[in-house]
Amino acid sequence: MKQGILVRTENVNKADHCINYLISRPKLEMVGLGLIYGKPGLGKTTYAKRMAFSKGYIYLRLEATTTPKSFAVELLSTLYTRFGMGDYIPYGTANNLFKQSLMLLEDKKDTVIIIDEIDYAFRHPQLLGAIRDIVDETTAVVILVGMQNAKDRLNQINEYYFDRCNVFYEFTPVNKKDIGQICKDVLEVPFASDVIDYIHFHSVGNLRKAMKLIHYVEQIGHLRNLSRVSEADLKL
Repeated sequence: MKQGILVRTENVNKADHCINYLISRPKLEMVGLGLIYGKPGLGKTTYAKRMAFSKGYIYLRLEATTTPKSFAVELLSTLYTRFGMGDYIPYGTANNLFKQSLMLLEDKKDTVIIIDEIDYAFRHPQLLGAIRDIVDETTAVVILVGMQNAKDRLNQINEYYFDRCNVFYEFTPVNKKDIGQICKDVLEVPFASDVIDYIHFHSVGNLRKAMKLIHYVEQIGHLRNLSRVSEADLKL
């Protein structure tokens, strides 16, 4: 099975549209803040990581232990590396580190930063505020990625912050057309069209489950040396 491919599913195309909209926005009139959210297993993190890798965007992932200071350290060190300024171990207060980051971003006006697992920031108003300052004080684009209730929680926590988001996109379950495109792009064994029906039915719209089933299809094809895998082969 081919790996590391960002298949052009409906979610990928629509999320791309959101990012491109922010990149091309009137920068003096609109901030570059957006939110991508949705249920687990729909490919949000895979999309974020592979887009960052292919486009040169900055990808940051929050964790349960992330604090404003640890995020500031990671942001600044990542910016130094990404902008070709060498390795750097940041030190100082969280406020000072964020100010240094903002200065760097002012010189790199088309920077796109993707912040995954934004839900962890909801417990830290200072961290949410620092992320807001990035789009308020620079022309960088910041894409927040969160769970299915991230949009509602953000609105509840800070209505002003919510209003600054200029794009929202909710990842939806993968459909049959998406499954067919994924099979075409990643499977390295020939397969019948009913395999797409099988994967679509058993994955129930969950991309993570679909990928496991696609891997199973490939295993069956190789182990049995089949010229073409069909749904009947998967039921044996």
